[in-house]
Amino acid sequence: MPKNRDSAISKASASPPTDRPATGVGAREIELKLHVAPGDLTRLARHPALIGPRNGTASSQRLHTIYFDTPDRRLAAHGVALRVRRQGHNHVQTVKTLNAGAPGDAAAVAIRREWDWPIPSEDPDISLLTVESVRELVPQDALPDIQPLFVTDFQRTTLLVRPDPLTAIEVALDTGEIRAGVTHRPISEIELELKAGSITALFDLALRIQRIVPLRIGTESKAELGFALVTGTLPQPSKSQPLALTPATTVAEGFRHIVRNCMGHALANQASVMAVAHDPAVGDEGVHQMRVALRRLRSALGLFDEVVASPDADSMRNEVKWLANRLGPARDWDILDTAFFASYAEKKGNDKGVRLLAQAITQSRGSARAHAIEALRAPRHTTLMLGLGSWLESGRWNEDADAGVRELLTKPMADLAGGWLATRHRKSLKAGRQIRKLDDDRRHQLRISFKKLRYAVEFFRGIYPAPAVRPYLEAIETLQDLLGQLNDAATSRRLIEAIGAESGSDVKAAAKEFKEWLDRKTRRQLTELPDRWRDFEKVQPFWG
Repeated sequence: MPKNRDSAISKASASPPTDRPATGVGAREIELKLHVAPGDLTRLARHPALIGPRNGTASSQRLHTIYFDTPDRRLAAHGVALRVRRQGHNHVQTVKTLNAGAPGDAAAVAIRREWDWPIPSEDPDISLLTVESVRELVPQDALPDIQPLFVTDFQRTTLLVRPDPLTAIEVALDTGEIRAGVTHRPISEIELELKAGSITALFDLALRIQRIVPLRIGTESKAELGFALVTGTLPQPSKSQPLALTPATTVAEGFRHIVRNCMGHALANQASVMAVAHDPAVGDEGVHQMRVALRRLRSALGLFDEVVASPDADSMRNEVKWLANRLGPARDWDILDTAFFASYAEKKGNDKGVRLLAQAITQSRGSARAHAIEALRAPRHTTLMLGLGSWLESGRWNEDADAGVRELLTKPMADLAGGWLATRHRKSLKAGRQIRKLDDDRRHQLRISFKKLRYAVEFFRGIYPAPAVRPYLEAIETLQDLLGQLNDAATSRRLIEAIGAESGSDVKAAAKEFKEWLDRKTRRQLTELPDRWRDFEKVQPFWG
């Protein structure tokens, strides 16, 4: 790292050097990152011909990169990273955006902007952060406080792959580490950068590599991983990002944006779920968000069923369902433990049966978490996400569409959204008839109906005026939350009954008492249900 930070910072007030451009437009980088085991990466490096037709020979070089920011990471908070990379005897300063560009650009693929300048040493030239187009991204009041934060040091083997004459993909095989003080984490990954051609080619090449070695899609850049190492923070759960649909969005564009959004939501929580393997104290909110993403994805595929014309559609739905089912038990045990049992056990003090029951719950929760992580590590998960990305971006999702469907795809999304929302609204009203008499199973079906309605509203809300959508959505959310709590209690009762049936007398008695406590809690919540239902019946649909 630079020995003298002041020498680097002193350049902040200097004028832009005359031998470098004072302004410039950031290049657009389109990249797919894939994590791979070190041994498998070595195998690929030794056998590059396995990954397709190449243009020229592979090259290898060591890349030593210093990342700079303020101690409170103000650049990162503004979505940019500043680095200086040593390549041989040369140094290159780069400003790079951290976020993935416009929402809906692509799922799994990072689309970033970057600016590069050759500089004479590893000390950053701060004056370059004041030039036009860059200064609007970099907080100018942070410049005096910029200092080195962490280093990446890795060996990169690079080759250019040409799957067809119009497509060029740079394949980078990286092995090394990220260092921040005395802490470090390994780098073992493949970066596929699109130089020419369609984004589909990135997914297709990744699928070919996946058939050679197991892969896992990465959503965090080396910069983001480095900042996490500096702060000591584990990957955080992520909620879905707002959709960018407008009244001008076509049906085809709407489908692509929605599926990308759902895929991005799922992948953004992958690392948070995996973090449980390293720290059991991590909560299961990542599992919850990933399940929500998969439910949203299944709901979207069903919502657009009349315009999706592909023989692969059913298999896509089945694979998404498989993954959701593998994550489900981890979430169920988490709810039982944190939403219900923790407060109950606290009131019971040091009761022997409750302590033994707590141990049984913890063991079952740990096993369910392990199965969820196993599913995400499985090649089947990566194949699903890469295959879904290729299917979506290539247009194969409507390859069998007839002329009538193709015409529908060009229409504004608003032409179909109102009818689809009305259909789901009617189904929810029908499912909620005689709501006082519904048993657990029928309330669960009502809850599913409302989830589908809510997701559809959230997908299409950008098409309609916000003040019109808000009361309707709030009524749905209130009712769905109550139905969710009732369903959580019903699921927890089933789990506790299973533990009691398989355990000794102390645990059996504690399980019976806890189940009775859950029953009392459920009866109190059931008294609220008719009122929340009437609130929903009164709210006016906003789609006209």
